[in-house]
Amino acid sequence: MILTIVAAAAALTVALVAYRTIVVLLDRSRLLRRVQMAGGKTSVSVESRLADSAAGLRGVTERILTALASFMPLGQDDRQKIATALGRAGFRSSDAATIVVGVKVACLLGGLMIGAIFLRGFQPGMLGMLIGVGGGFLIGVILNLIPEMVVAQLAKRRIWQLHAALPDALDLLIVCLEAGLTFERALRRTINDLKTFQPSLANELGQASVDMNVHGRSREEALGRVAARLDSQDFRDLATTVAQSERHGTPTADSLRKLGQSLRVETIARTQAKMARLPTFLILPAIAGLLPGIMIIVGGPSIMQLLDQLASLR
Repeated sequence: MILTIVAAAAALTVALVAYRTIVVLLDRSRLLRRVQMAGGKTSVSVESRLADSAAGLRGVTERILTALASFMPLGQDDRQKIATALGRAGFRSSDAATIVVGVKVACLLGGLMIGAIFLRGFQPGMLGMLIGVGGGFLIGVILNLIPEMVVAQLAKRRIWQLHAALPDALDLLIVCLEAGLTFERALRRTINDLKTFQPSLANELGQASVDMNVHGRSREEALGRVAARLDSQDFRDLATTVAQSERHGTPTADSLRKLGQSLRVETIARTQAKMARLPTFLILPAIAGLLPGIMIIVGGPSIMQLLDQLASLR
């Protein structure tokens, strides 16, 4: 049973690595085409052809997963939950939630196939078939949870990166504001600078900039939408600070400087809290590593003497 679950997890890992490789090849293909177009070249390299083949394979895979997603009876609330987690992880495609649901169905079917192939050998006949189907369904249900767990972990990691990069972004924004730019122009300049080393944060702030300049939303509403999308208190504080500065006529740069200092203090406090919990997490590994050796050193001679005495009695 354990070996079967490990094999299924390994197969899922291989599939995820293959999908990630396809995505990387597609990104490199787009970059290569832009470079060729900028240089006036129209030749197609081997890497570009490989990336085109990967694009075709990716399209076929997405169509298959979309077809499988139609068999999953998920409600609107569950799909919205998956879409929200994908948005926080940086996947805003309209088909992203459907693809995740298709992966869940594929995991469930893969678990059934594994159970039917490997577990039915423990018992012949109809009973073996029932064991295989039941065990496969259990494996499928376990594997079915993995895609959502992966998405949740990606979202958690991305939000942590956004929180860590926000004070630096505020510093850039303060420099632009003190240089005499308006908030909207300073935000656009900050976004352009962030694209080189913090593309995720630049993307989120870019959505706020589009809301302000294209859709006509206020600064508080645009930044509040970012905070609601990420469910982040730091971005809520940013929206509140900008709104209060605009409402009371106080310098926005000074308010943002105080906010940046507060965010850095909170980041240091969270890091120190994690470091304080580290010894607790190390207790079990330390016990697991040291206890067998201690038992052998302390109890080994006594056990050997007991074995010798039992042998002499025989």
